[in-house]
Amino acid sequence: MRLNIGCGKRTDPDWWNCDVQQDPDASQPLDAICDARSIPLPDECADVVQAIHLFEHLYRWEIDSALAEWRRLLKPKGTLILELPNLVKCCQNYLSGRVRGGKEPDQLSRWGIYGDPRTGNHWMNHRWGYSPAELIDILHARGFVKAKEHATQFHPAGREYRDMRIEARKA
Repeated sequence: MRLNIGCGKRTDPDWWNCDVQQDPDASQPLDAICDARSIPLPDECADVVQAIHLFEHLYRWEIDSALAEWRRLLKPKGTLILELPNLVKCCQNYLSGRVRGGKEPDQLSRWGIYGDPRTGNHWMNHRWGYSPAELIDILHARGFVKAKEHATQFHPAGREYRDMRIEARKA
């Protein structure tokens, strides 16, 4: 089983999809509406757990319980995939004035830090930011191994200038 936690409208029929609310633009209904820290599945049921643009929506004090829950769900040697804004890149983009294609000047800076203000949805606010090194250290301290940064995969071209992807394994 592969779990897509905090999927929003990016549901995938080959994954078990959950979020705190059903997005009306999702291509299919969620498998569960639940908090990312309490998922109604048995222990060690998943080969892969992915949280794409979810981690930054958790308060810093919530990440321990989220990571513990995701570890619980992963089979031994299962893979955790996190993709989220890279705080260092966001700050560099802000200071340099980097704008992708002349659209939405804050998309590569402030949006990565605070979230997209166009939604008007409090679930879309970003509550904390991380650098790759900090996130890798957090994962290792919480029992994950072989945490490493990889190329981003879940947004259109240009987001590699803002986002990061960290993959780790359950020991």
